[in-house]
Amino acid sequence: MERHDIAAQLLENGDSLWSHVECDVKRERVIVYARLHANPPLGIEGSLVASERVLASVLGGREWLAAVQWSDRLCRTFTAPRAGATAADGETDL
Repeated sequence: MERHDIAAQLLENGDSLWSHVECDVKRERVIVYARLHANPPLGIEGSLVASERVLASVLGGREWLAAVQWSDRLCRTFTAPRAGATAADGETDL
C-alpha cells in the first residue's frame, strides 16, 4: 500500500479526529504524522484514545509508528502493539 493510500484511509476513518495526516513508508515500517483538530469533540485525552484505535485498525498487521500532535509542542507517540504490551509510549515535547 502506498503512503498516499494509507494517509487517505486514515483520514477517512479518523476525519473527526485529525485535521491533517501524512505518512512515510521506510523499510517496511509506516510512519504517521497526524494533527488533532483544534477543540476536538472528544477532548484531547478522548481523541488520543480514539486515535490509537483508528491507527491500530487501519495499520494492523504492519510495523508502524505514529505521532499525534495537538499543540505546537506536544504530541503522543503510538507504536504497533506487541504481544502483551500497550501501544502508547507517552507524551513527547517537540
